[in-house]
Amino acid sequence: MKNQMFKKVMPLVISAAMLVPAMSPAMVMAEGGEFAGRKITLTTAEDWWNDTYQGLIDAYEEASGVEVEVNILPATTASEVIKSQFATGELADITMNSASPSELTYMRASETLLSVSDQPWVEKISDTSGFLYFDGNLYGLPLASQDFWGFTANKNVLEACGLEVPTSKEELVNCFDVLLEKGYIPFYCGAGDSWMCGNITSSGIAKEMEEDPGVVELYNTNQRHYSDSESFKAMLQDVSDWAAAGYFGDNFMSQTWDGMQDAVANDECGFNIGLTSWLTTVDNMFGEGTSDKLELIPYYIGMNDTIYQSTCCELYIAQNSKNIDVCLDMFNWLTQDENLQRLYDGLGALSIFKGINSNGMRPSTQSLMEKLSDGTYGLHVSHNSVIQGQDWDVFCSLMQEVYMGNMTPEEFCEEYDDFRYSICVALGLEGF
Repeated sequence: MKNQMFKKVMPLVISAAMLVPAMSPAMVMAEGGEFAGRKITLTTAEDWWNDTYQGLIDAYEEASGVEVEVNILPATTASEVIKSQFATGELADITMNSASPSELTYMRASETLLSVSDQPWVEKISDTSGFLYFDGNLYGLPLASQDFWGFTANKNVLEACGLEVPTSKEELVNCFDVLLEKGYIPFYCGAGDSWMCGNITSSGIAKEMEEDPGVVELYNTNQRHYSDSESFKAMLQDVSDWAAAGYFGDNFMSQTWDGMQDAVANDECGFNIGLTSWLTTVDNMFGEGTSDKLELIPYYIGMNDTIYQSTCCELYIAQNSKNIDVCLDMFNWLTQDENLQRLYDGLGALSIFKGINSNGMRPSTQSLMEKLSDGTYGLHVSHNSVIQGQDWDVFCSLMQEVYMGNMTPEEFCEEYDDFRYSICVALGLEGF
């Protein structure tokens, strides 16, 4: 145990000390740490929470004597509820949210969240650039996996149809045609969960960034917009065309992330969106080795042919919390090496902390990492994590309109550009 867990009591006078029996380390530990008897609240969503996180919280409670009340919101309403809590300022002590303040600007990080830039564990993070707010501060603890997303090929289904894992968009679309003819869902898109509609757009400006890394600064200073991007519109056009061709299956707007799990396990679809830590979830849900039939391939959509390197969920402390001292103590405890190791072994995904390597990665994850290491596949970061002024919920809801054929790529870009402009003005960003 670490020394911070022990409460050291200094006698005021020698005579008083003689009247009180000395406490052994075991007795001190039984009473908990410095904050024993305190209580903090943590809000999260069922899609983000799992047994590994809960196990760590339970262990912290036992070690510290602190009660952590975890409020788990339903996946279907979590985003809106958390957004509402930020709007009203009625936040839990700690809020777990799905991405960084750069992507979820409604959090108004500098106004509502505690900066943790000066915390000792920050130096353990391999790369903080994807988590910083536009003011340069770190407002969250990115205590989750460094996930890599790709289109996921079900090799069992492809083999049953005489197909091989595609290596280009052209080969992917050819697979869609065969799978559709054979009665499978070619691509389970999960469009009923709006965030999945947004996720598929991650590569929208990847080609532009590859050709000109400075293009992001143009977006962030109002010199370039989504409506100017041929690669972004090409991605949107593919989404629209694939939906119209039936590649997403019947009633695809009723598809969900949870429904995708069953469709994949039961070999009902040829492709879907997947990620490295999800492969561990598949095995936990459906039996060890289930994920062996799955292979992560690049997002072959629009002009893209790379894997999506994502940010991750973060834990944020409310500025107005009356328990900031306890929250920081928990953050320091969670980021001790032994606790980080436990987390990443449980998640079965890559760590974003130096010196911590997961022992629980599935073979499919290891195969992907080898392809990334030898240069077979490249990487892209999502446009919404580097272009300032996003509103993820509005973005995703507009994407659903593209899926349903109610909005063209050009109409999407024009409407979202206008919406983003208003956000950038409110943030006071240069050029807006």
